Amino acid sequence: MVARKTALLWDRFAAVDPGLMRLVSAMRAVLGAAASLTVLAALGQSDTALLVGGFTAMVTSLAISDLHPRNQLITLGLGAPLSLAALAAGAVLTPYPLTAGIVFLLLIYVAVHARRYGARGQGVGVFGFMAFFLAQFTGARAVQLPQMGAAVLVAFGAVVAVCYCPGFMTSSRVLARLQRTFNGRLRDVLRVTATLLTSGQDTDTLSLSLERRLDRLHAAVLLIEDFLGERAVDEATDGQILRHISRAEVAAQRLTVLTVRAARTPPAADDLAERAARQRLAAQIRFLRHQLTPKTATAPRQQKQEREDDPGILPAGSAPLQDCLQGIDELAAAVRLLGPHVSSPMATGRAPHEPATPQTRAFSVRRYRDADSEDRKRGTTRQALQVTAASALSILGGHLLSPDHWYWAVVATWVVFINTKSTGEVLLQSVRRLAGTVLGAVFGYGLATLAGPYGPLLLVLLLVCMFGMFYTPSDAYWAVTFFITGMLSMLLALLDTFSTDVLVLRVQETALGVSCGVLATALVLPITVHRASDEELVRFLLVLRRLLHTTTRSLSTDTTTSLIRAAHDLDQALESFRKACLPLIHPLNPQRARRDRARHLLELLEAGAYHARSLAAVAGHLPQGDDAEYTTRVTSAADRAQERTTQLIRIASRRPGTASHSARPKVTTALSLLSGERRMRRGRPSPQQRLLLHIDRLDMTLIALTQALDPPGPTAAHTHPSARTCPADHAVVVATGSMHGPSSCRVASGPARGPLCPGAVT
Repeated sequence: MVARKTALLWDRFAAVDPGLMRLVSAMRAVLGAAASLTVLAALGQSDTALLVGGFTAMVTSLAISDLHPRNQLITLGLGAPLSLAALAAGAVLTPYPLTAGIVFLLLIYVAVHARRYGARGQGVGVFGFMAFFLAQFTGARAVQLPQMGAAVLVAFGAVVAVCYCPGFMTSSRVLARLQRTFNGRLRDVLRVTATLLTSGQDTDTLSLSLERRLDRLHAAVLLIEDFLGERAVDEATDGQILRHISRAEVAAQRLTVLTVRAARTPPAADDLAERAARQRLAAQIRFLRHQLTPKTATAPRQQKQEREDDPGILPAGSAPLQDCLQGIDELAAAVRLLGPHVSSPMATGRAPHEPATPQTRAFSVRRYRDADSEDRKRGTTRQALQVTAASALSILGGHLLSPDHWYWAVVATWVVFINTKSTGEVLLQSVRRLAGTVLGAVFGYGLATLAGPYGPLLLVLLLVCMFGMFYTPSDAYWAVTFFITGMLSMLLALLDTFSTDVLVLRVQETALGVSCGVLATALVLPITVHRASDEELVRFLLVLRRLLHTTTRSLSTDTTTSLIRAAHDLDQALESFRKACLPLIHPLNPQRARRDRARHLLELLEAGAYHARSLAAVAGHLPQGDDAEYTTRVTSAADRAQERTTQLIRIASRRPGTASHSARPKVTTALSLLSGERRMRRGRPSPQQRLLLHIDRLDMTLIALTQALDPPGPTAAHTHPSARTCPADHAVVVATGSMHGPSSCRVASGPARGPLCPGAVT
């Protein structure tokens, strides 16, 4: 019992921290710094050497963003000599402030330009920047280089020992942790799904909660995909893992869509049979959730309940509940295929109905990398110029504020450009940085004042703040900055240089640095949020067009490999669009109309990505040797959607830079949008029908997206109201395989917003 509860608690912890990545990073920083300080103190090194060792150990966790242990070790190996070289350059140039500033600017340009090479390039840039900054922070001299170089080597050795000596974190262990994260988040989705079906509470509130949990589940899938892209040790096994994970995710999403649809039609108070059917379905969902619990054995009573809750038996229930029953059946099959661990033989084996094609054995997961594109390379060059210009302003202004602490302004400028692209993103990052610094200064002042006389307590608090800095999620950047400023306060107290004036100067230098960053991004080769989001939208549509082309090609080659890969590339493109739109969809954005339009676009793209994922999952279950008529229907439907996608690319590429004056859309969620599609009027659809349905739903999403991007004028909207309606029997026609032409369906709403044309989501 104790072991089971411990496993459940650890599994819940793993669900919050995907793959325990943040925990590993925080422990690497804290234990590495503690080990470095212990070794250097035992060797009788100076306070400067202790500072260099602890700071370098912390920077290793800041610079490493690779998922695979082997890649982390490679980045560490590159970071050690680069840190030594940058530290030496900074120490030699300390007596020459002007030359040091020029070299610092050159180093900043090179470090930012290296981001075009992905996570490792960004990590190497962080090592170089932080080492030069450390030399300026400590006021190091050339005579101290042997001692400081030895401290750097001790720090890197301590980090390697902490990470790999107690127990080398192999690829299979990391993958198992990611699987536990996926299982935990899937259980969370099922818990809310069962509650939604039977609670009778506010459907909209529970739908929003379910939407958030689906987003967290999808984030776990993307993390597994990224890890498999880095690992690339067994292409056949990795391909099967990703197929099974994708199938389980799509099945869970479909079940939630069907459940929300059923929950929106609550049973009458006297309809006892309907209520009993809902309770029975909820019990089946809870039992399925129990199957995902680690280290649990099915008790005899539960086995009896499983027989009673056979997915094929539902004596009474409405048509939406019968659809939910099919969704439970599909998810149960996916969970059985997934197995207890993603790396287990059960997970990597083939399902009884899956053919062992050569393409399956040769599956290769390609990680979606923006750094591989020319647009990304041009973006890093532009940003390198922006950061260099902003840093030059920060150096000048920082010297005016304080000749001894000017580097704080440069650090603030450097940080606000990390993982940002547009002026709006830099502005949002700057506000978070400044808010975290102000709050952290108050927090650090209180702690340093209370614990000032106790040196060991200050050191413990410093390590606690370091842990909080790395364990805090990256999207809560203000909290990360909060812990950084608190850690700096403890450090200044340990060095006996702490004062209120120093903390106020820290806030002033930060304000100066972020202001220089915003000014540079607005004047030096600026890129607006509108332009950045449109570029990401075009990239999303290009990937979608490739997916539709792959759909037709997969019918003739008997492989779904490229289709699955394209679907995951589409997910990555969607995440890039979401990030580019973050300044627009932020709750504090005062332009509510633009915010709602951006959210509406994101809602439509999420619905389209759902259908794309479903396409890839359904394609893996198509029987071989389909007739020519079916192939023709799929090809025709996919070609029509490709034409519409091409039209959307043209529209997105030529959109005006100013905001549209169309009507403000009503924003819901992608889950509500999908659940609003009309159900099928038939029974369980075949895989061929499912494939056609998802292509058709994707086409309807593109129609709504076209009207959102290029809304018709009010005259057209009033002159042709009949052109914007859908035939009532559209879902039935699609289920039989007869597809409408490009102009036969329109969005049944006003010019700027409306639900998708009714259809089946199955």
